[in-house]
Amino acid sequence: MNAVLNWVVALKPEAEVIINAFDLKRVETKSVLFPIYESDDQAVRLVLSGIGKVNAAAATASLAMSAEPAPGSCGWINFGIAGCSEVRYGEAIMASRVTDGATGRSWYPAPVWPKRVDLPRMPAVTVEKPVSDYASLTGLVEMEASGFYSVALRQSSVELTQVIKVVSDDPKHSIESLNKVKAAALCAEAWDSIAPWLAAFREVLATDSTRLADPPGFNEWCRHFHFTVTSRHQLRRLLQEWEMLRGGDSLALPESQNGKAALKFLREKLKEKRRGEIAG
Repeated sequence: MNAVLNWVVALKPEAEVIINAFDLKRVETKSVLFPIYESDDQAVRLVLSGIGKVNAAAATASLAMSAEPAPGSCGWINFGIAGCSEVRYGEAIMASRVTDGATGRSWYPAPVWPKRVDLPRMPAVTVEKPVSDYASLTGLVEMEASGFYSVALRQSSVELTQVIKVVSDDPKHSIESLNKVKAAALCAEAWDSIAPWLAAFREVLATDSTRLADPPGFNEWCRHFHFTVTSRHQLRRLLQEWEMLRGGDSLALPESQNGKAALKFLREKLKEKRRGEIAG
């Protein structure tokens, strides 16, 4: 299974640095609702959601459903500009907490890479409209993250679902002076600081994809026996365990009548293998 990195970005100026970095191309057939871009190998994908958490949620779902074939492991990043309660103009900051300002619901993205490549972390609040009263803020304020996170988390894990925002306005830089050109420039200038973190993130993503890969023999077993979705997960885990324990032993397909009996056969083989290791 291949690892796929998915980006959800509100507007084209914010996304230009990503499109250029990965040489993404617009894919006209993927979605009629939101513009979708992909790398040639489909390992990096991006959707433009438009402004607001409702649009972000819908665009995230659209990008997830357009994936062909289903990837092994998915990383999700919501990227764009944000206001900040501190003077952090131009800095790339990762959300340590994502809170929906209307409902109060929160999510907590988890870091899993070395601190030496981590980005500064601050809480982020998703609001319905731009905020200019910085004295009332704590951390980042933006308009898409909660909509993105609530949907993306269904496709991945908290470690592989992240929010990165570039500070575009703060107590010393008014939102009134912000425009498309400045937004694009800020995102581009922050890219170098994001690159080490992104490399570490993609390493974690690749490792997770390897873990989720189908073990040897999985497809053959599925062709010979009928398995439910749940029993397919069981089969994958059992075959992964067999691969770790088997040594030089091979595993022939059983003469079972159905998937349930086939799983029972595999469990018995594993019991024998475990007893042999203990006795040895």
